[in-house]
Amino acid sequence: MVQFSKNLQKNAAIDLRRKGLSYSEIKKEILVPKSTLSHWFKKIKLSESQIQKLKDRRLKIAKANSEGRILKTLQKMEEIKKSSAEDLKEISKRELWLMGIMLYWRERFLHGNESDLRKGVRFTSSDPNIVKFFLKWLKDIGQLEKEEIGFDVFLINGKVAAEAINYWSEVTDMPRDYFSHVYFQKSRRKRSKRKSSKKAQHGLLRVRIKASSMLARQISGWIQAIVGQVSKL
Repeated sequence: MVQFSKNLQKNAAIDLRRKGLSYSEIKKEILVPKSTLSHWFKKIKLSESQIQKLKDRRLKIAKANSEGRILKTLQKMEEIKKSSAEDLKEISKRELWLMGIMLYWRERFLHGNESDLRKGVRFTSSDPNIVKFFLKWLKDIGQLEKEEIGFDVFLINGKVAAEAINYWSEVTDMPRDYFSHVYFQKSRRKRSKRKSSKKAQHGLLRVRIKASSMLARQISGWIQAIVGQVSKL
């Protein structure tokens, strides 16, 4: 911090102003109120280049402040995610059972699939992690073998079937010949290019359980039991 006499302070402040410094930056160098600076700078005429320099500095400072706030927010979000992730130590078999029922219940509601008892179990998603979870649920809870599971791939016209099959085969750790049913669909409504390209990149995967009437009946019974329990709350 520079200490000046009043006249030297004024001259130094004017010089800093002409160099493109803002009021706040000048106040850090010279201890005077903002009102005093306004009085000193009242008759100063800045050139276009000096005015532009001030604008550029303001934008630079604003950008730095904005980036700093964003960085702090992201760091806080990561801390919360890390802390909340530590809350979940290990998923028990019962928790896995309930999670799978709720996930399937939601999927059935979204697709209006009320004919499980006739067609068996069908589960559709474009999210590889959800697909992996449901397959684990089928294995651990449904006690199903690989041979009892089939897949249907739904793609938007123009997508390459081979690429989608390779992708889902790797995700599910299932042989490629399990994905022989590929269907092409037209996009019904326009979405933002980012969202549509991301979701349609590998299409939708439908997990289909062969000869699964027993499992379908079990799931329906579990859902009814949950509905009954909720109504008692």
